[in-house]
Amino acid sequence: MVAAVVAVVGLWYSSIQARDDRALTKEGQITDRYTAAVVNLGSDKMDVRLGGIYALQRIMQDSRRDQPTIANVLATYIRTHAAKPPAKGQDIPADVDAALTVLAIRDTVHDDTFRLDLRAAKLPGVEPSIRAALDGADLRDTDLSNAHLAFADLSGADLSGADLNAADLSVAVLTKADLSDAVLGYADLSGADLSGADLSGADLRDTDLSGAVNLTKDQVDSARVDGKTRLPASLS
Repeated sequence: MVAAVVAVVGLWYSSIQARDDRALTKEGQITDRYTAAVVNLGSDKMDVRLGGIYALQRIMQDSRRDQPTIANVLATYIRTHAAKPPAKGQDIPADVDAALTVLAIRDTVHDDTFRLDLRAAKLPGVEPSIRAALDGADLRDTDLSNAHLAFADLSGADLSGADLNAADLSVAVLTKADLSDAVLGYADLSGADLSGADLSGADLRDTDLSGAVNLTKDQVDSARVDGKTRLPASLS
């Protein structure tokens, strides 16, 4: 009986040891992959940088606990590489667009304390993905003019002072978003949910707010409007 017990304990210990060894091996592999991906971000070649971005996306999916760290790396990459607007007639760089798309489609359940910070980034015309997850993001003074953000979740986002001129925000979720002093001229907010959004000082001249949900008279009165501002029928 004693021999049997010893054998069982030995097998159990061996199983635990093997599991720990596999975990350490996997952790080491992830660390190596992460290091290689970050090195690629500093390459002079666009295709290598893109490879680094997508490698980080795969690591983020394989190791959820590393998501906040990787998301911070990608956000910093965007702020650094989009500090200046693209040349006239040019789109934002493909690597910046890819990094933003990876962040926009991440599973925010694993964000922990991470908050997307893209303050003052120049991202005109960006199209991260339909239903982009940008809720709670810090987008103060960010250039999102002509951006395609239809259906995006921007609830609780700080968009104060942001340039959203001619942006497509149709059916976007902007509940409790801070849009104070934002430029929304010619923007499409038709069907957008503006419940509790701060519109004080926002430029809504020639803005399409037709069909906007939960928009109040007080919100409109706190903003700048003109005769071309299209309001919901209940506020016209």
